[in-house]
Amino acid sequence: MALEVRDHLRESEERIEELEGQLAAQRRLLRTIIDNLPMAIYAKDAEGRKILANRVDLDNNGVKDEGEVLGKTDFDFFPKHIAEQFARDDATVLKQGQSIVDREELLAESNGDESWLRTSKLPLLGDGGEILGLVGFGQDISLEKRLERENMEAAAKIKEQQQMIEGMMADLAAIPEKIADLVNGITYVARQTKMVSINATIEAARVGDLGRGFQVVAEEVAQLSDRSSQAAHQVREAIDEVESLVEKILDVWREGNLS
Repeated sequence: MALEVRDHLRESEERIEELEGQLAAQRRLLRTIIDNLPMAIYAKDAEGRKILANRVDLDNNGVKDEGEVLGKTDFDFFPKHIAEQFARDDATVLKQGQSIVDREELLAESNGDESWLRTSKLPLLGDGGEILGLVGFGQDISLEKRLERENMEAAAKIKEQQQMIEGMMADLAAIPEKIADLVNGITYVARQTKMVSINATIEAARVGDLGRGFQVVAEEVAQLSDRSSQAAHQVREAIDEVESLVEKILDVWREGNLS
């Protein structure tokens, strides 16, 4: 009987050792997976103290060994305003049992650079459904946030440049009208000058030889009027060309804005 008991105890011990070996192997496998995933994985107890942290989470906390974070809270590693945000999220999970999914969290700020995580936190439940702690997952999205900020800055710059170009195009569109006004003024002066020349010629003819010098002046004024009229005509032709070119430029610009 005693021999049977000893054999049974030995078999039990062997079975326990076998189960412990399997459990240890499963723990090593799980730990290997956790430590080599490209995201932060951690667990906290009901008081918000770390009870597990993988390598990425250790890097986020600025430490090398898990022993440096176990039993500690985020207030031991992060600025107060950041740790307080983490604590509020933890309370939502630990006190209310609500999961937090894909929360974007500012992890650190240094020399103008920011580190961001997309975090999910889930309640860790006991057999009776009680909340024992939480499990957290954090994906580094710093590059994504940086590109987002750069895209916003680029969009703002493009908008500013577009507004400046719109102003320039408006000014360009107004140029033909301004030049036309100037030409109309020149044409008006030329007509008035012509009238002065005609009047001078009539007056010179009326006074005869005494108005010969006046006649010379009248002829010069007439020639000036003719040259002014010719110049106005040439400028008007140039305006038509400029106006056509401006309209083509505006058409290309409008098509670019609509595409």
